[in-house]
Order: sequence, then C-alpha cells, then structure tokens
Amino acid sequence: MSLVLFSCRATGPFIMFEETARRVFKVLGRPWTETGAFSCDELPEILRILDEEARKDKERLAQIEAERERKLRESTYDEELRMREEEKRNSVEKINFFQRVVPLQSMIKRAIKHGDAIMWGRP
Repeated sequence: MSLVLFSCRATGPFIMFEETARRVFKVLGRPWTETGAFSCDELPEILRILDEEARKDKERLAQIEAERERKLRESTYDEELRMREEEKRNSVEKINFFQRVVPLQSMIKRAIKHGDAIMWGRP
C-alpha cells in the first residue's frame, strides 16, 4: 500500500493510505494525482463536500446497525446465538470513511482559518 503525505503551513503533516486519498478525490469529483495542492479558495467547498459524505457514511452505518438490531429482536434465542457467533467469525475491525477523513477535515479547517493551501505528495 502506498502512502500520501498531506501538508500545510498551518498544521503538522499527516499520512493517509493512497486508497483512502483516491476515495477522497472520487468524492470530490476530481481526478487522482500523485502530487498537487488545494488552494485556500477551494477549501471551504472541499470541506463542505467531505462533511456531507461523512454524514452520509454515518447515516448508512446507523441504518445497517438498526437493521442488525431489528433482526436480533425478531429472532429466536437459537437464531440470535448463531447470528452473534457468525458476527464474531466475520468480525474485522473496520475504520470507516468518516473516521479516515477526520485529519484532513481538521487540516482544512485550520488552513482556511490561516489562509493557507494544502499540498500532497509521496512521503
């Protein structure tokens, strides 16, 4: 897995997996480039788009959890035990999109406040 370094004069740098950075660019409707910059003028709209996508991601996860809870409530005791065992076997700690973009959202907020651009490239 490749890494991407985001940096800004207003903040410290942080590293993101390229896979996540590519998803960010897809959400923004921009082509992926290995290096580049977001100008200060672009940042409010970029932040708005990322905030909206994070909200949608949280809603989607809440719907999945509500459906899971509904199935558990409607199941018999034996079915519930089987479902919980299956969940344990298939359990993989997953970090969701809304969690992965928090550092970038924080960087954007500080860059806006200080009037700085955000650059990215290979570490």
